[in-house]
Formats: sequence, structure tokens, C-alpha cells
Amino acid sequence: MLEILILILFMVNLFIAIIFDISIVLALFLNLILLIIYAFIKDYKLKEIFHMVYEGLLDTKTILFVFMLIGMITGIWRLSGTIAYIIYKGTGLIAPKFFYVGVFIFNSAISVLTGTSLGTASTSGIISMSISTAMNFNPYITGGAILSGCYFGDRSSPMSTSALLVATLTKTDLYVNLKNMFRTCIIPLVLTLITFQIFNFGIDAEINSQSLRSIASIFNFNFFLVVPTLSIIILAIFKVDIRINMVISIIISIFFAIIFQDASLGEIFKALIFGFHIDSDVGPLVNGGGLLSMRKMLLIVGISSGYFGFFKHTDLLVVVKKYVNILFEKLPDMVVMSFISFIIAGFSANQTLTTMITYEMARENYKDSYKLALDLENSAIMTPLYIPWNITGRTPLEMVGGHIGAILFSFYHHYIVLVNTLASSVEFYRNKNK
Repeated sequence: MLEILILILFMVNLFIAIIFDISIVLALFLNLILLIIYAFIKDYKLKEIFHMVYEGLLDTKTILFVFMLIGMITGIWRLSGTIAYIIYKGTGLIAPKFFYVGVFIFNSAISVLTGTSLGTASTSGIISMSISTAMNFNPYITGGAILSGCYFGDRSSPMSTSALLVATLTKTDLYVNLKNMFRTCIIPLVLTLITFQIFNFGIDAEINSQSLRSIASIFNFNFFLVVPTLSIIILAIFKVDIRINMVISIIISIFFAIIFQDASLGEIFKALIFGFHIDSDVGPLVNGGGLLSMRKMLLIVGISSGYFGFFKHTDLLVVVKKYVNILFEKLPDMVVMSFISFIIAGFSANQTLTTMITYEMARENYKDSYKLALDLENSAIMTPLYIPWNITGRTPLEMVGGHIGAILFSFYHHYIVLVNTLASSVEFYRNKNK
């Protein structure tokens, strides 16, 4: 009973923070305190509790370091002129009447090639949002198109770490899983394209020519300025470690900032840490980035990662698992998977932890490992987006300068969950009535 009470208080605390617009960082920290109190009540020693928190931080150290690099890379790209150059050239290549569909396809293609949502957001995502701003498109819908594209490949690319994680957990063949995922994404994909095009109807977007001329007068443009973004995509295809990949892009951008923009070491340091800021009418198009721009995300992930040890080493989820088994007996599999993965995503910091805990909760209720793998891909990989404090949706949006409300327009996520849940429900009640 204590475990249920703790979990209820955990969620209530988060909902209160959202309703009353209290810092989510504060709410997450209070929940960490709540878990520590629970551990004390269950007679865990202080050393054991410290180890639980440390274990969670240890598991996310790579993610935290990547976030730091993301902040620096987005700052130095702006100083070097990379973002400005792509905006200047890219706006002339975009057909306004197909803009949202184009953004979705562009980001989907990059995510399939790289297999990473973070790598996609940090390249094509930033480019897409910058061009959207220059052309006065709706940033919420653009953000939704970017998110949809990022997770098209994150879900089903042969190089996706999440697809590999699911295959590893379920002991299934990755390529069989990819085939099943493709089969179940056709209808959601078509619906996504149609929906984004519907939102594009009636929009008469205009390029701010004055802003483009101002950009060209501020930066010294050169074709080589696209190299920092291309290097990330190319090295990701060859499976170069994302940390090394980003460091290489940062070094190239520093070199270009000195050569093409005549930047000083002080300006480079400022861009890396505090971001790039210029007092001009083009500021909204090129300002931003820097290590400190990621401070909120670092706190969110750093604090919530401390939860993992408590979930792993205590009985917090044991009681819940009994109720989950009952749900699987009474409801369609995908209904249960979508529900529990959504709840679990509220406790966890990232997609990986959500997937692992959902698998542990559900595995006893599946006889077919490939069906379990497919349902994990259609639920636990997708539903963390809907949790505002989960890095799954928040991080890509932070990276591209989008608003968290853009998750409402990530139609690919909506349709993957909805269509496959409906299909599971039809199958469940058909078998039940036989």
C-alpha cells in the first residue's frame, strides 16, 4: 500500500507543477526527495540510497555530456555563419505550399540515415525551424513536423539504437522487427502527410527579403559553411560515436568562425557557453544556442535519472505489476501497452528507461516475442513524447528553439499509437467473440 501511495504522490506532485506553472525542475527534485524518504522507511541504509541515485546518474552520463555538446554546437554554428547561410540559401529552395510536408519528409530522411532523433534535430531540425521563422510559418506545426520526422527513423531505421534496444530486450531479429514496423506504419504515414498538407492549405507565406539581405550583410558566406552539418550526418551514417561526431563538428565550426567571420577567441568562447546574440532585426533568426541554453534539460535529466536506482532496487513497481497483468486479461494488448508506457514515461527521464520498464511489466503476458517487440515500438518508443518533462520530445524541441506545445502537432506519433491501438482492439474483440 505504501508503494501505491508513493507513486500517487509522485504523479500528483508533477500535475500540480504543470497546473500552477511551477518549475518542473523543482517538482522533479521534490519527487527525488520523496523516493529517498520511501527508501528510509523501507530500512535502506544511507549508503545504499546514495548508490541508487549514483547508479542512475552513471547510466545517463553519456546523455548529459551529449546535451552539453548540443548546446555548444548550436552556439558555434550560429557564430560561424552555418545557420545563417543555410537559412539564406534554403528559403529559396522551399516550396511554401508544401512546407510542412517538406519539413516532415526532410527530417524523416535524415533520421532514417542516421537512426538518431538527437542527430536529426541538431541538423535538419535546426535548419527547418530557422527557415520556418524566416518564412513566417507556424512554429508549433513546424515543431510537430520536425518531431514526427525525427522519430520516423528513430522508431524504424536499421541504425536506430531504440530499435536495437527492443530487439535485444525481446531476443528477436532486428530486420524482422523492421519489416513488421514498416507494415504497421504505412497508414499512419499516409495520414501524417495528409494532415500536414491540410494545415498548409490557405497559407501564403512570404520570405522576409529585408531580413535575408541583412543576414547576408552581417556574415561572410561560403559554400563550406554547410560542412559542419554534413559532417554530423555523414559520420552518423558510419556509426561514429555521437560525442566524437559533435566534437568534430564543433572544431570545424570554430575554424570556420575564425576564417570566414574573423571571430576572436573571446567571441568563440562566448558562443560556446552563452550562445550567439546579435542586436539586429535578424536576431530572431540567428540568435541562440550555447551550453547554458541546455541548463534546464541538464537539470531535468540529471535529477530524474536518479529515480532509476529506486525503481530497480526497491519494491515500488512490484505491486503495480499485479494490476498490469489483470489489465492484459481484460483489455487489448496495445491499449494496455499505450497506457502503462505513458504512465511509466511520467516517472522516467528518457525513452530508454520507459522501454525497459514497460518490457519488464509486459513480457509475461506475451507468447509471441515479435508481437511484443512490435507493440513496444508502437507504444513505449512513441508515448514518452507526451510527457512534458521527458527528454524524448522536450530535447529535440529545446535544440531547435521550438515550444513544448509542438508535441500536439506531432501527428506521426498520434497516428502510430492510434491506428495500431485500434487494430489491436479489433483483433482482441474479434477473438473474444469467437
